Amino acid sequence: MRLSKKAEYGLRALIYAARFPEGTTFQIKDLAEKNGIPKKFLELILLELKNTGILRSRRGVGGGYLLARRPESIRSSEILRAIEGPVAPPAGRKGTGNLGDEEASPAVSRLVKEASEAIESVLDRWTLADLSREEQESTERKRRHVMYFI
Repeated sequence: MRLSKKAEYGLRALIYAARFPEGTTFQIKDLAEKNGIPKKFLELILLELKNTGILRSRRGVGGGYLLARRPESIRSSEILRAIEGPVAPPAGRKGTGNLGDEEASPAVSRLVKEASEAIESVLDRWTLADLSREEQESTERKRRHVMYFI
C-alpha cells in the first residue's frame, strides 16, 4: 500500500497535533515549518480534517487548530478515509478495477478482497495515540544511538 503525499502530510499533521495537551491549539505556520509541509497544501488538508470532525478550529488570539477528540479515539482508517476516501474497494464491486469491462477471475477477486480486508484491519487497529507514541519512541531511539567521534 502506498500513501499519497496528501495522506502522509495529513498523518504527520495529526501526529504533531497529538503532542499538544488536550484543548491546546497549534498554528498552521508552525506545523508547516517544523514538518516541511507546504503551507497552502496543509491548509486544504486541515480543512478536510476539520470538515470530517477530526479537528476543530478556534478563532482569535490563541486560536488555531486542535484535535476534536482524544488521540486514543481516532483510528488511522478514519484519518485516511477523511483524506483519501475509502481505503478498500467498495463491497459488491465487480472485478479489481484494472480490467476495464472484463470480469475478473474469482481467484483474483478473492485475493483483492482479502488484501483489502487485511489493510483495513491494520488501519483500524492503529490509533493516532499509537502513531504519536511510535513517532516519539523512534525519535528517542535515534537520539540514544548517536555516536560521537573525536
